[in-house]
Amino acid sequence: MVILEMKFNFFMEDFTPVQEKKKESILYVDDDKVNLELFYGLLSDDYDVILESSPSRAFDLLNSKKVKVIVSDQRMPEELGLSFLERVHQVYPDIIKIIYTAYLDHDAALQAVNQGSIFRYLLKPWNSEQMRITLESAIREYDLKHENSILLNELKHKNEALENALNTISENEQKFYGIFMDSSDGITIVQDEQLIEANSALVSILKMSNAMFEKYPSIKELLKHKFEPLWALLSRKNIEDNKTIAETTVMLEDGQKKHLELNSKIILYKNAEATLSIIRDITERKEHERKIMEAIVNTQEEEQRRYAQELHDGLGPILSTLKMYVEWLANPANQQNKETITRQTIVFIDEAINQAKSIANNLSPHILQRFGLVNTLETYCNDAVKPLGIECTISSNLTTRLPQHIEVPLYRVLMECINNTLKHAEAKKIIIRLRKVNNGLQINYNDNGKGFDIAQTLNVGKGMGLSNIRNRINLIDGQVKFISNPGIGTDIEIFVPEG
Repeated sequence: MVILEMKFNFFMEDFTPVQEKKKESILYVDDDKVNLELFYGLLSDDYDVILESSPSRAFDLLNSKKVKVIVSDQRMPEELGLSFLERVHQVYPDIIKIIYTAYLDHDAALQAVNQGSIFRYLLKPWNSEQMRITLESAIREYDLKHENSILLNELKHKNEALENALNTISENEQKFYGIFMDSSDGITIVQDEQLIEANSALVSILKMSNAMFEKYPSIKELLKHKFEPLWALLSRKNIEDNKTIAETTVMLEDGQKKHLELNSKIILYKNAEATLSIIRDITERKEHERKIMEAIVNTQEEEQRRYAQELHDGLGPILSTLKMYVEWLANPANQQNKETITRQTIVFIDEAINQAKSIANNLSPHILQRFGLVNTLETYCNDAVKPLGIECTISSNLTTRLPQHIEVPLYRVLMECINNTLKHAEAKKIIIRLRKVNNGLQINYNDNGKGFDIAQTLNVGKGMGLSNIRNRINLIDGQVKFISNPGIGTDIEIFVPEG
């Protein structure tokens, strides 16, 4: 230990001793004094635990105390936990919020989680291990969001700096020439679909080789034939408000995929309008964002699997045993009306069992983990869709399992599609096709329901399901297209590239 401290302090100019790691602050709100004491006793060694029995005082406390996580009881006489956390979300959206609720409140809590204001909900009674894992996950979520916010702010400042540079180009050609030649970003000037200027950084970013120039004598011809999506953006004339930022992806000669960001602006070049574009390689940033999102998804899926196992293996067998006991009590030879009461109790117990299995399956379907996407969809169609009188067909040419980071988001997306059809479409038929193609996976979802106006649904704020689908597909670098109009049903086309 002494050797390690000496090596560390060797590089410290002021030889400052290593400080103890600061505890993360967690606010716990509960009107039950016993719960407050238990929470503090279990977690105060590892966290800076702040206790409050009143939601209003807890809200006021946030003005002076920075916390990363709030854990709130649901049933409090002053205010329901979900209402309190929604108020907190409006003013402090970055704080991670966890609701602590009874089983009967799970529908409202799940809705809050799906809407994004609640990070997680815990069912009573909780145990210390479950709470520690949830808090660690919540703190990681807060830190990842904070890091991403810093990166976005840095990008914003850099884009503002680039925009300021673009505004001064027309006033000082010599300064522009220096930026043009020395920039590590690619820069082009296009006028009337003719490439007027392109700097050496663009050649470097796209890895243009001598062999490529032997086949295509100019950078313009090379761009048009080898990097057509990029050239289409560089040469376009319709730029809103004289400036725009766009992203595109190109495939290099060596098979490497590059993510590029274009910052384009209309300028005057030799007394005529031209398009000046700065091309930045954002491949590393995209990879970093993908890893962050993959870490978040993996963490959430791991938590969901654990909760599913607890509900399925714990609550299910207990209720099943209780059901058999009540059935025994339902003997017709017993007292009058006792049979009716007992059978009604059995109905409620069956419903509780079904609810427990449903919650477990929604959190992390064990069939998906064991048998894969296609089998899981077929099982759901047979068990949940066809009994409603709706024809459901699944077809696939897949011969192997998809990677987990692809399979889980696609399952969530297709379940969202099916549930939307069941809730809104009044359809009689659902068809899902999964096809392995040369460069990826093609998925087509179709129902013959009443359809809807896509633009209107998104504009009036009712398109959260569509936004969730689009966001999940974007996370796996896929593309999604919605096709629907009132009276013609709905088609959803999804493409996920290979790798």
